[in-house]
Amino acid sequence: MNIKQEKRCIVHIPNHIEKSGKSGSNIRPIKMKQAFEENGYLVEYISGYGTERKVQINKIKRNIRNGIKYDFLYSESSTMPTLLTEKNHLPRYPFLDFSFFKFCKKNGIKIGLFYRDIQWKFSVYRDNVSWYKKCFSIPMYRYDLRQYKKLLNVFYLPTDEMRAYLKEYPELLNRSAILMPGCAEYDVDAVQAISDLTAKKLEILYVGGIDRIYDLTVFFQAMQQMPDQVHAYVCCREKEWENAKSKYLPYMSEKISIIHESGQGLEPYYKKADICCAFAGEGDYMRMAMPIKVFEYLGHYIPIIATKDTAAGKFIEKENLGWSIEYNQEALKQCLHNILQNPALLQEKRESEISAYEANTWKARAKQVILDLK
Repeated sequence: MNIKQEKRCIVHIPNHIEKSGKSGSNIRPIKMKQAFEENGYLVEYISGYGTERKVQINKIKRNIRNGIKYDFLYSESSTMPTLLTEKNHLPRYPFLDFSFFKFCKKNGIKIGLFYRDIQWKFSVYRDNVSWYKKCFSIPMYRYDLRQYKKLLNVFYLPTDEMRAYLKEYPELLNRSAILMPGCAEYDVDAVQAISDLTAKKLEILYVGGIDRIYDLTVFFQAMQQMPDQVHAYVCCREKEWENAKSKYLPYMSEKISIIHESGQGLEPYYKKADICCAFAGEGDYMRMAMPIKVFEYLGHYIPIIATKDTAAGKFIEKENLGWSIEYNQEALKQCLHNILQNPALLQEKRESEISAYEANTWKARAKQVILDLK
């Protein structure tokens, strides 16, 4: 049988993806699929609930048996255990995904998996999930890791800091690599003039969560004490604001505007912004996390303020993309006053972002996987 030789790969997502979803768990898999295509690959895409994945998996198995070659399989874990990703969270397809991994491994296809999150090891998960759900979910998370140990060639993590929470899996850590989020391409003027802060306010933009994991209390408190020359837009989900606003209302003023935008609706606010904010809490989980929004900020060439000694803060400091500061009001106020007095600092950071952009696109992330797994 004469089969046209094309560059082919498999992208596997063990759950349903909302294409219009705004969270990293919805955005990242789609961006990676597109990035493999930009690198010249024909992508066989597996995602959805079990019935859909079963059809897609069987098709790929037939292709392999018929001699079609796939260079590698790239997967991303769900925020839930693999066996519990059905609508009702019951393990209706207990062997579907990992038996497919075994089939690929047996046929010489290397496998890399991005391990999205490890919230289940932190109090933010344990304190917000009922005990009976934890009785099922935590053993299932551990089951996933045992399967990964047997099947993966490369175990991708979002940050180096996550390794500290996986020490009981040394075989996996020996095969681990860092695969951070990437930047998309935006309609941004790379030669934007230095902001004239004598003629306009210093505009700050925060996009993301405001409750449970992410805490903007210190940011709101500091903003309350800044001069009127500083203004912030805080963009979050409307429902999340309704749930959390009682915590923030004591610190609200005309210096902070709450908005509920996403996608193209955010672009006018990015165009106004002089600084983007990743200064949203501290603690063990925040030290380890790498919010996808950091790379959205980078893709818009907007300098970033982040919390010192977090993964995001270290990345921003290393690449000179903004300011990594202690998590307290005084540090934030001092940082903002310094920018008001020295607006040329904004252009310096912006130029660093322009230089860093190409190495941090989704296409570059996909290229890393291709080189690792070919």
